[in-house]
Order: sequence, then structure tokens, then C-alpha cells
Amino acid sequence: MERQPFESMSLEELWRLHAVVNDILAARLVAKKEELERRLGLLNRADKPPNY
Repeated sequence: MERQPFESMSLEELWRLHAVVNDILAARLVAKKEELERRLGLLNRADKPPNY
């Protein structure tokens, strides 16, 4: 996507940019959530004593 000032972009171009940014942020949120859930799982396992 070519860079240009927002003021010179048409409504359609701004909406496409919004959609691209939204998709990127959604993917980053999903990846971050998965990473945090993985780390939480590791912490939960470390807190439990082994069953002997």
C-alpha cells in the first residue's frame, strides 16, 4: 500500500486501510493471547507438587 497523507485519501482508501490495520491487530491479539495462555499453563504446572 502506497503511503500518502490521510487527508488526501478517499473514503474507500481509508476504509481499506482501517480493514488492514484491524486484521493485523486482531492477529497480534490472538498470538499474544495464545502466548500468555501457554505461559500461564507452564506456571500452573510449576505450582503443583508432583504426585508421589
